[in-house]
Order: sequence, then C-alpha cells, then structure tokens
Amino acid sequence: MSATTDSGRRGLALMERLLDSLTDPARRERSVAAALLCYVALWTLYGILAKASQDVHVDMSEQFALARELALGYPKHPPLTMAVVRAWFAVFPAADWAYYLLAMANVGLTLWIVWRLMARFVDGEKRVVGLALLTLVPFFNFHALKFNVNTVLMPLWAVTTLWFLRSFETQRPLDAALAGLAAAASMYGKYWSVFLLIGLGLAALADPRRAAYFRSAAPWVTVAVGALALAPHAAWLVANDFAPFSYAVVVHGASSLVSTLGAVGGYLAGSVGYVRSPSSSSTLPRVPSAPPSGTWPGRRSPSVGWQRWHSGPCC
Repeated sequence: MSATTDSGRRGLALMERLLDSLTDPARRERSVAAALLCYVALWTLYGILAKASQDVHVDMSEQFALARELALGYPKHPPLTMAVVRAWFAVFPAADWAYYLLAMANVGLTLWIVWRLMARFVDGEKRVVGLALLTLVPFFNFHALKFNVNTVLMPLWAVTTLWFLRSFETQRPLDAALAGLAAAASMYGKYWSVFLLIGLGLAALADPRRAAYFRSAAPWVTVAVGALALAPHAAWLVANDFAPFSYAVVVHGASSLVSTLGAVGGYLAGSVGYVRSPSSSSTLPRVPSAPPSGTWPGRRSPSVGWQRWHSGPCC
C-alpha cells in the first residue's frame, strides 16, 4: 500500500512539473515539443504492436503503390498524399513501422500547429488542457494510424486556419500568400477541403472588420496564389475528364436520398460525439469562445473557421 501511495505521489509530482513547464513562457515551446515527440513515439509503438499480425490498411498499400509514379492527379483522389508517401519512403525503409511512424508524425505536426493556433484564444493551463483533450479524440490516435487522404488533411486544415487568421488580422501580403498556398495544399489533399474554405469565407464575411479586410489586398492575394498553385491540377482534371469526380459519382451517386440523409446525420452525430466525449471529461470552468452576439472579441480572430476545422475531415 505504501509503495502504491509513493508511486502515485511521484506520478502527481511528475505531472505538476510537466504542467509547470508547459505553462512557463520560457520553457513551454520546448516542453510541448518534447511531449508531442513522446506522444508520437508511444502511439507509433502501439501501432506496431497492435497491428503486428495484420497487413497495413488497403488505403496505405494503394498509396504506396501509386506513389511509385508521381502524377498531378489520380483516378480517385488528388496527388498530395501519394507525394507525401513517396517523400517519406525516400528516407525511411519500406516497412510497416515506418508507415505507422509517418501516420503519427502527421498527428504530432497537427497538434503542434493547433498548440500555436490556440495561443490566439487561450493561454496558460487552458491551452494545455485544450491540447490534452484533443489527444482523447480518436482522430488523433486510433483513426490516425490509418494514413490516407483523410488524415493527411489534419495538419493542412490546421495550418490553413492559422495562416488565414494571421492574414485576416495583419493583412500582410506574405500571410495572405501563405494562406493561399495552404488552402491549395488542402485541396491537393482532398476536395472535401472546399468546406473548410467555405467556412473560412463565411467567418470573414461575418466579422465586423470585413470591410477593411476585403478592401485590402489580402483576400485577393490569397485567392490568386491559391488559384495559381491549383492550376496544374486543374489542367490535369480537364485533360483526364475529371476522373476523381466520376469515381465519386460511381461510388456514391447511386445512394438514395434516405441513405444520403442517414449518412449525413451519422457523420454529424459522430463529429459531436468525438468532440463532446473528451470535453465532458474536463472539470475545469468553461470560458465562452465567442461573445453572445456572435461577433469576434477585440483582437481575437474568426471562430467560424476554427469550428469548421475542429469538426475535422470525414474519416
């Protein structure tokens, strides 16, 4: 009993030191990087052990095969996932453990971007708790071990949101150009990303400062850079008779209205459930993320786009 108590005390002391380091402005960036590296390592090890008797998921093997011949597009999806797989295995051996490491490195990068993004809304312990709660969402561990065109969107949607918020606040051409590049990269990941871009656009239109933003060069730089970056893929789509869209129609086009509505309802319920479960586990006081009027507080940035990203891509 005494040994158990001592072990518990040491564990609590370790957690307190970790929390102190994550809330200390001088140490928190190094500490969160170390914590995320441990998170990636632990979940990679879990993937290796739990799936040792299985083949990798069919999506992962298909991507590996397609990545041998890079192209501007593929019959099912845009090309980014295959390009990432090709680049990763140019460095790492073609082994299952390396694939699971890629999957979890993708998650680690996402969580680090979210950590930077949360600094615009919360600080101190609330920022730490927010990051910790995300690690309880299956998108960031169990589901993420299946690296595919859905999970590749996680860091892309996060960084697109981050750079959009910076562009909206600063209206600097560089921030606007980065937002455009990130938006294009998201579309190169999966066309589903158009819903993120619609959310960000609605966020800009809903803000009282929209007139100043749209009078500046920022939104037009974002659109121009994004369109220019997407132009090669658009040309490929035209040359190949929009093959990915034809594939989507073949796979999903025959569904009845009732089936489609049921799938939409299931997706929305699942999204709420994934977010609500970890949120309800927190006993810390909740702070409203936006004022009752629905406008954005002071220097804070668009919340609609953040909420659109937080619901995540359809996995």
